[in-house]
Amino acid sequence: MGDCRYCGKSAGFFRKEHKACADAHEEGLARIDKICVDAALYGADVNQLADSVRSIGAAAYVDTSGAALTAVLARGWGQAVMAAMEDDFLSDGEKRALNRYRAQHSLGAHDLDSGGHFTLYRMMNLLNALSEHAVVPRWDRRRARPPFNLMKSEELLWLFGGVDYLEQVTRREFRGGSLGVSFRVAKGVYIRPGAFRGRSVATSSMQHTDSGVLGITTKHIYFKGSGKSFRVRLEKIVSFDPYRDGLGIMRDTARAKPEVFRMGETDAWFLLNVIDAVMCMERVRLPKSGDPTLEEIVDGDPG
Repeated sequence: MGDCRYCGKSAGFFRKEHKACADAHEEGLARIDKICVDAALYGADVNQLADSVRSIGAAAYVDTSGAALTAVLARGWGQAVMAAMEDDFLSDGEKRALNRYRAQHSLGAHDLDSGGHFTLYRMMNLLNALSEHAVVPRWDRRRARPPFNLMKSEELLWLFGGVDYLEQVTRREFRGGSLGVSFRVAKGVYIRPGAFRGRSVATSSMQHTDSGVLGITTKHIYFKGSGKSFRVRLEKIVSFDPYRDGLGIMRDTARAKPEVFRMGETDAWFLLNVIDAVMCMERVRLPKSGDPTLEEIVDGDPG
């Protein structure tokens, strides 16, 4: 006999849960997510949030004791970030509300990034700074030192790890055939009056040629792999081809061929939006030594 993982009572042979208990658990999680999102984005019942979460959790077999409550509240904050991202835009009001929520419940980056939501929040803050406030954050080299030799007239905005670089490769082969029939003219002697015709055939395909780190600055895309290292000036890119898990580019050169940076789905979305935000800025003012880093922008109050 198996015991129900939720209520602890007998669930029957080869069973680990009661359907009613499982349904109550899922419904309770959904209710908790909703009240957390409402509190994180709109300030609804924010002072009674912890008590409400405990009350719902007790009836839905959701552990809300000690560290488990922190995990539940962090999960709710992550759901609020996803809700704020539905329009691909983080408003100043949403940022203030999300920061109040995590400060009130003492949620640090390590609590909030188990599902990648704090990284996503950092991404949305960078887009907000670039597009809404025309502010270029100062890159904090203590956080990560880029493997590129940057120009003095640009600022690093983001680093992406584990990026695959694909480029179009063209191969040529000679295809043809023999025409005609062989005739015996003597013992062991044959002639073929036919002809041989052939042609050169080119085939192109996108092939993975390297993997490494990609950086986006206010002027260039940088790539550093094990065998290839290069930079592409944003103004010299003729076209962008967004994919679900990557970004394709075509350079403004006579012999340009398609190139693709393959990365995670969120990273691909973010890279294209950062490029768009930078290219739309009328004037890019580089940060000075006293200007805020992205982390300070994330934690601070928007202007």
